[in-house]
Amino acid sequence: MIDLTMTAELNPDATLTPRQVAEAWFSNLEQNKISDAQALLDENVLWENIPPTPGVSDLAPWLGTYRGLAAALKSVEVWAAHSRMVSFRLLRLLVDGPEAVGIVHERAQCLANNNVYDVYAAENIRIEGGKITRYSVYWDISPLIKAYRNI
Repeated sequence: MIDLTMTAELNPDATLTPRQVAEAWFSNLEQNKISDAQALLDENVLWENIPPTPGVSDLAPWLGTYRGLAAALKSVEVWAAHSRMVSFRLLRLLVDGPEAVGIVHERAQCLANNNVYDVYAAENIRIEGGKITRYSVYWDISPLIKAYRNI
């Protein structure tokens, strides 16, 4: 990974490349440096988690599409009120121009019953001007449903 601290010290006005932003985003998430990851989000970020679904969204009320940093962070807060991240690991990163896709493995725990669930997700981010302007995640929600419904 790139040492972004050194880059910032050499030229504090430098805009990070899309690859640098993507690497920093996933590295911060792996290291549980949530505030450092959030600092990479644009004020007007479009935050897209899978669409709400009747019978599912009651289990996962953070799902949906949100516009702006405050709304995106609120959805993360809602997730944190229901779940705890056990581990987050980047398996593969692809960067092409302003687009990046990270394939990740997440282990999380349902706080209501302590069940742990595993999900594999594709996180697609668009980076413009050194910030993440769109975050879209694609994943199979069935492991979460199983954990939350205790089945």
